[in-house]
Amino acid sequence: MPAFTGVLAQARVVSEPSEPSLLALTRGWSRASSLGDLREARTASDHLELRVWAGYDTSTTQAIVVRRAGGRWSAFVARVLRCELQIPLAVGDTASARTMQSFVAEARRHCGPIANAGAGVRIITADTVVVAQLSLPDSTIQEAWTSALRAGALELPGRVKHALPGDGLTFVIETRRGNEYRASEIERVEPAETEADRQLQRVYGTLSTLLRRANRE
Repeated sequence: MPAFTGVLAQARVVSEPSEPSLLALTRGWSRASSLGDLREARTASDHLELRVWAGYDTSTTQAIVVRRAGGRWSAFVARVLRCELQIPLAVGDTASARTMQSFVAEARRHCGPIANAGAGVRIITADTVVVAQLSLPDSTIQEAWTSALRAGALELPGRVKHALPGDGLTFVIETRRGNEYRASEIERVEPAETEADRQLQRVYGTLSTLLRRANRE
């Protein structure tokens, strides 16, 4: 087993998007899943992690994650699922905060959309994140991390100002190196307008190859 390296520490924020942003929503998803909040996590000084979230529109939002912890590399895909529960409107109007929390928990236990909501009902919605580990060699994951850094993962600004509106797809990128945390929120525009847009495309393309390789193996 690899020896422990360094002292556990919370992150120092190097850069992140100004509010309002999708970062708070993203961190909430992470906190409620096995991924954990990357900014708040107490990690060793040699911890490395990159998370690229894509979506936030009508498509499924998902993240590709590469991580080195305890000297070992791992990779994950995390998908955000929308969960819905139908309750009578009268029940929702009189339910206490504790009861509403139980409805939210019930929605997550039976996750899925409601096809046909009847009249006089209230829809309780909640997001849940399903995390799956990718079966890949350490060397393949390490290569993806190195390629992502070479592509500019640590150079992305907190936000990019575009001349034209994006197409709806947005990326949230989080990185952690020891106790340093960075985050960016960047809308996709075609064609790319800035160097940061091109760096984002290269970083996302690099991590996307992990999904394709895991699906082939």
